[in-house]
Amino acid sequence: MEPNNNQNEPIQEDIDKPFCERPFEEVEDGYIDDRGFYTTPNGSFWDDEQTYFNHLGFDRHGGSYDKYGIYQPGPGYDEKLGLYNDQKEFFTEQKAINEIDLGQHSISKLREQEKRDEKTIKYYEQPVEESEEDEDEDKSNITFDEEDIKEAYEDVMELENKSTAKNNMENKTIKNIENENENNNDNINKIICENNA
Repeated sequence: MEPNNNQNEPIQEDIDKPFCERPFEEVEDGYIDDRGFYTTPNGSFWDDEQTYFNHLGFDRHGGSYDKYGIYQPGPGYDEKLGLYNDQKEFFTEQKAINEIDLGQHSISKLREQEKRDEKTIKYYEQPVEESEEDEDEDKSNITFDEEDIKEAYEDVMELENKSTAKNNMENKTIKNIENENENNNDNINKIICENNA
């Protein structure tokens, strides 16, 4: 369902009204917009962290989303901590800036993601320099003459012959051992037969 576009521009009275925090609740004719935010017919919404934004698009701290869907903090936001001044009281003195609780705070996560996105964009916007070595080393036209092919074939055959010779030696050694064992068995049988006779 589309939002109600018949609203007038916000007047000074609307801006001066105190912010009314609303817990998330589905309302009649509410819908999920293209950003994934649950929006009410009057234009107020809850973002994906279920933070409430009034019909003017501001949260209780005066923060809002820009046209690119990036959260823009309001006044009193501490960039270093990733928190608003009134949120600091919820964190005890023992919790360091880099501790998990602060790292998991939705606003700080968002800011970290923005920084990573900015670095990625800057990296991919760098011009690619083509090196002269790559042009010189074009290997698409490499050919082999008959001499190279013959030499490679001889190398392969030499390795195969060595492998075959080794296998033959091993087979002969095994055969000799088997023959010796048979002779020894025959001699033992002969001695046993002579002793029994």
